[in-house]
Amino acid sequence: MPVGHALSRFRLREFNRNVRLFFAFGTSINAGMALFSLLYNLYLLRLSYQEDFIGQVASMAPLATGLLALPTGILSDRLGRRPFLIASGLLLAISQVGLCLTTSPGALLAFSFVGGVAMAFVWVNHVPFLSDNAHPARRAEALAIWSALQIVVRMLLSLIGGFMPGVMGYFLGLSTEAPAPFRYALFFGAACSLLAVVPLLYASGPARRQRAAAPARLRPERADEDQPAAAPWRVFAAITALSGTRGFSMGLTYPFFNVFFEAELGVGAAAIGAIFFLSQLAGLPATFAAPTLVRRFGPTLTILPARTMGGSALGIMGAFISLPLAVPMFLLVRIGEVIDNPSDQHFSTQVLPRRYWARIQGLRVCGFQLLNFLGSLIGGTLILDYGYGAAFGLACASRIASGFTMAAFFGLRPKES
Repeated sequence: MPVGHALSRFRLREFNRNVRLFFAFGTSINAGMALFSLLYNLYLLRLSYQEDFIGQVASMAPLATGLLALPTGILSDRLGRRPFLIASGLLLAISQVGLCLTTSPGALLAFSFVGGVAMAFVWVNHVPFLSDNAHPARRAEALAIWSALQIVVRMLLSLIGGFMPGVMGYFLGLSTEAPAPFRYALFFGAACSLLAVVPLLYASGPARRQRAAAPARLRPERADEDQPAAAPWRVFAAITALSGTRGFSMGLTYPFFNVFFEAELGVGAAAIGAIFFLSQLAGLPATFAAPTLVRRFGPTLTILPARTMGGSALGIMGAFISLPLAVPMFLLVRIGEVIDNPSDQHFSTQVLPRRYWARIQGLRVCGFQLLNFLGSLIGGTLILDYGYGAAFGLACASRIASGFTMAAFFGLRPKES
């Protein structure tokens, strides 16, 4: 399905100005993150670092995000989402430039931590921002478009980014075995992150004021917002735990995929970019299908098969170290993730009233990222000591367990709040 045709189904022009500006922000900041996801660990390999230190660097970002997620959610309820989203682009660019300019282990860990602060501002605020500004009937579509933007941008940047070190090496007169071609390619990613700030400078003020001024017919949940009620801590704890098990699985695998393809399977940067491109391309139709799947089957019956499929593919990748098998399994991992992610985000807005959205998003991000941090630390050590089979196998078990735990706690057909 062509990207333009698929996006036209969502009638982008019918979203309000704030939502469209946020999509522009997402396009730019995801471009910066995509280049770093693809190339940065390969750059660290060329600085002679191994998987254990790569795991430590990768773990700093989710640690910062996890620690700051909850306070960020509380403060954004009071101050609005926009200031935090603007700050995210600035901090991420600073972090990425620092990661390129220093080779000291301590400084690399510190700049990675700063990048995690930026990510806390994004991941905590993107769901409440879109939910506040999109019409209730189109929230799922807005979240699906956000996920689709990540896929489309990462898809294109993966394909282009894989060739960028070679191009930089040509002009610098250096081999791609040297770190400099990768460093200059990464500077382009930092520039994209900085440019993400520009669209949000033109966005309106806090979405809370916009909702207060909106017609009553567009605010069907307003009465519910004003009714006092005890915080549903049992639901909070369950959603946080489910996000944590999923984050642990991601930490064990996501930072190491590009290293796995190069160091274990002997694939070069351009080919890795092509593999990442194919994974995003394969996941694109699934992203657009996610809202329909949630509406037809409910969140549990959408998320459970997605996590089972993705987890099983991870286990197979680790058990059989083979390029012809690893590529299709990697595609299945990606398809499962792009169905899972928007469905999981929308799920918390279904089972909880609006007044808890920012708080539960903070808890979700906190649980996900702190276990992601732990997974990255453990993953690098497991890979060095026992190989990729151990890390990917543990990730498989964690991801599948999270889906079945969700089904056991919420049921196959969770009730909407």
